[in-house]
Parts: sequence; structure tokens; C-alpha cells
Amino acid sequence: MKKIKRIDVHMKPKRILFLFSFIIRTAAYFARKKEKATIKKIGKMPKPPYLLLSNHSSFMDIYLGLGATSPHRSYWVCAAEEFVDKYFVCVHSGIMPKRRFVNDPRSLLSMKEALLKRKKILVMYPEAVYSFVGKPLRIDEGLGKLVKYLKVPVVFLNCHGSYLRQPQWSDQHVREVPITAEMECILSKSDINELSAEDIQKTIKSHFDSDEEEYQLQNHIKIDYPHRAEGLERVLYQCPHCGKEFHMSSSRETLSCDACRVKYRLNEDGTLSCLSDHPRFTKVSEWFAWEKENVEKEVRDGTYHFEDDVIMEKMEGVKVGFVPLKGRHHLIHDIDNGITVEGPSGVVFHREPLQSFGLHIDYNYKGNGEIIDLSSPDETYFARPLSKKKWLTKIRFAVEAIYNLKKEEIKEKAT
Repeated sequence: MKKIKRIDVHMKPKRILFLFSFIIRTAAYFARKKEKATIKKIGKMPKPPYLLLSNHSSFMDIYLGLGATSPHRSYWVCAAEEFVDKYFVCVHSGIMPKRRFVNDPRSLLSMKEALLKRKKILVMYPEAVYSFVGKPLRIDEGLGKLVKYLKVPVVFLNCHGSYLRQPQWSDQHVREVPITAEMECILSKSDINELSAEDIQKTIKSHFDSDEEEYQLQNHIKIDYPHRAEGLERVLYQCPHCGKEFHMSSSRETLSCDACRVKYRLNEDGTLSCLSDHPRFTKVSEWFAWEKENVEKEVRDGTYHFEDDVIMEKMEGVKVGFVPLKGRHHLIHDIDNGITVEGPSGVVFHREPLQSFGLHIDYNYKGNGEIIDLSSPDETYFARPLSKKKWLTKIRFAVEAIYNLKKEEIKEKAT
């Protein structure tokens, strides 16, 4: 039997081949030109090596990152599953695989190799997933310590318009939106030597303050795309009028509750109007934040619980990709035990509540439906819910809420 080549997330970064780098940067150039994207550099940029951090809303941010780092060849931290069927190109284009929301100290060695031995730029998207509603997501609490360890300048790339152009809740629809980015050195080498890891963390976090709704309003961007609200129920899953969950549906520019029949319109300027009642929310992000608060309350009240039968797929190798596991599998997510998946052979996957504050979900991964990304230091699984497919956003909220609760309980015990 031919041996399956697995994706090694701990491999040392390979030499970047000029041809691959040139082709990718050229393709990115034409993608930016097509969208009339602009990148503004604020102040003087350090010479490589340095760490480039960026916010992240869609694949367009990759094109912006390539433009920001050109003409230099750079290394990129990327989700391990993206190496399937593209291993050789990825490896020799400077792409370094990592499993999402997994604390793995071994990956630090690869980062250090790329920066300090190969003297290149290292590009990271610390939020690890696309922004859900154009607002910043939580970044890892250890990022300041990482920067202190790497001891290289930090440059921040702030991208605007990527979410508005192609929100992940409706990535099959692309809108015409101006794309811009600002690039600025936010931490020099001397800053990193003088500041504590905590102060470095605060500095980085303060730059993840992008707000796509405000960007749209301030720049008077009108999105008249007729299907602009389709898919919005994926993130706005709870009706603010009757309170029922998973009864929302969308069509063209409207979002409706199938239970109480209330209807909202996503306006051309990105605001919301209620067509059948007084509006509870006028912004998508406000509605989204309200749902998150409701999940946090469920967690603190001890009432949150999710379980469903799932199709489990395991990432086996470079050419094989994801392979469905045999037998019936059942996923349970609760406050005390975190995420557990059991199958015919017993526990297939388990993650304790404090192992990670985040979770990668995708509403239509590569056009093949909903997935929950379950990763450990050595394996990557996709769980596909069978009857509760609309729960993905709520599960994502709950993972973070449970993590926060358990952290607080530890602090209370220590005092």
C-alpha cells in the first residue's frame, strides 16, 4: 500500500521559489487592479525581517497583504487544510501550515526560522478566521509574548472594504466596493525591547479596531446589489421581536422571521430598517452583539447545551484530503466538558473548555456545506451537523463564553 503523505505542521520553512512567488504576486496585482484597491503606507517601513499582522474579512486581504509586502518574498502562516492538493506550491511559496485555535509551541520554531534565519517578512492574521460582521474578533492572549520572543518590528495592515465586498455569511455573492488598506509600523525593535509583553499585547489589540459598517457610512458607500441580504440569517439567527432562534430566512434584500413574520431590510448604506414593526436594531453588528450576550447569559445560567449527530471527516493527507469516518458520530458541546465527539470506536475528539477561546466554523466550506473545524496539535477534523446546521454561530459564541467563565472560576478559586 502506498504511504499517505501527511501535512507536517512543524516542518521548517522551505526556500521560496522565485517562479511561484512571482506568479502569485502577479495574480494578486491584477486582482487588486481589478478592484481598484489602494494601499497607503504611513511612515517609514522597517527592512525585513519583520512581522506583518492584519485584520481579516475575506480572501481579498491576502491580495492586499501580497501588495503590502512586495517586492519582498514573504512567509505566511496559513490554515493546514489549505495545503490539500496544493502542497508543493504552498511549501515553496512561503506558506507555513498551522492548525486553527491550537496552542502548539512547536510552531514557534518555524516562525523564528522564517524571520531570523531566512530574514524574511512573516505575515499573520491573528484573528484566525474571517470577521463575521465586519467587527474585530478576539486575538490570542499570547500574541504579545510571541512578539517579545521573536524580537522583530511589527507592522500592521488595516484592510477596509473586504467584508462589505464579500461577507463570509454570503460569500457566493460579490459586491462592488472600494478596497483600501493602511500599512504602518506599530512597534519598532526598540519598543519591543523596552515594553512588557502585556503592553505589546495592548498596543497590537488597539489596532484591531476596524469597523466596516462605519467605513461604509463615513465613505457614503452604497451597495445596491439586489441579493445583498441573502445568507444574513447565518449570523442573525435569533429574532429580536419574538426571541425565537433559527427561524430567520432571507431573500434578496430582506431578512424575515418565519415565526412572527417580522421583516427587516438591509439598506444600501448597510443599515437595517424594520418593514413591519419598530426596529430593535439598525445595525447588523448590534443585532449580532445582542445574540452573543444572550448566549453568554445561557452559559452563566447553566442552560446552554448542544448535541447533534454529525458526519466526521478527518484530514488524512496531501492528496487524499478529508475522508469521512465510518459509522455514526455524535457531537456534544456543554459547559463542563467542552466539545466531545463519539463514534463506534469511542471518543474520536475531545477539547476541554479552556483549551481554546475560539472555534473555526464555515457556513459553506468550498461550496460543500457547513463545517465545524475541530483541531488538535496532530489532527484536523471537520464535523458536519446533520439536523442542527443553523447552530454554527451560536456554538462559536458559546465556545468563547464558556472559556471566559472557566477562566473566571479559576481566578475566584485562587483568591
